[in-house]
Amino acid sequence: MRKAMVLGVLGLAGTLASPAFADEFSGFRLGMNMSSDSLESDLFFNPVGTTEALNNDRFGYGLFGGWALNKYLAFETGLRGGTEFNSDPFAEFWETPLDVTSVASHTDVKGLDASAVGSLWIGKKFSVFGRLGVFAWKAEQTMSIFRAAEAGPPAVPATKQTVSVDDNGFSVLYGAGIQTVLDGALIRVEYQFMEIDDLTAPSAFSLHDNKMNSLNFSIVWIL
Repeated sequence: MRKAMVLGVLGLAGTLASPAFADEFSGFRLGMNMSSDSLESDLFFNPVGTTEALNNDRFGYGLFGGWALNKYLAFETGLRGGTEFNSDPFAEFWETPLDVTSVASHTDVKGLDASAVGSLWIGKKFSVFGRLGVFAWKAEQTMSIFRAAEAGPPAVPATKQTVSVDDNGFSVLYGAGIQTVLDGALIRVEYQFMEIDDLTAPSAFSLHDNKMNSLNFSIVWIL
């Protein structure tokens, strides 16, 4: 009985390792991506006492690697970052007694993601795929308040005041896209979505309901 079980296990292992089960997409992989990222947020600014909706864009980039069981299932992890999300909110308030010339909002988001990727192939060269994973993020939000110089008398120099807050956490990562095979590599176009927690500076501002989505172009080399 034991001998039959051992032979059965060895036979199954041999089947899984055979060329019939494996394919040209199995094994380790390495990739890089570029993206157009959008961050949708609600920014509350205490001196104004109101909330303004922000929708800021940036250029994103990343490197990732992983391992594929076969052409249908792979596991990938990577680093992602990008330029800052910048905006100039609350412009309609600068003629009020606040005596503020302008405010600039800067948001930096970066992190590490890990996900499972499932593919449905349509022919040998084209497939649709979905992604489900987790994004470990670190975000920093900075508000810069500018006041213009006054000729006087008495003369008042221009001033700049900066308030910053940072936080980190985890978010569920969703993705869906299409991919094709080109010279042994996978070329992908993918939409991704995730949410990050609120960023709040006490008695200054809060950036909440943060939704980050990305349109990614990536290349995956099969090693």
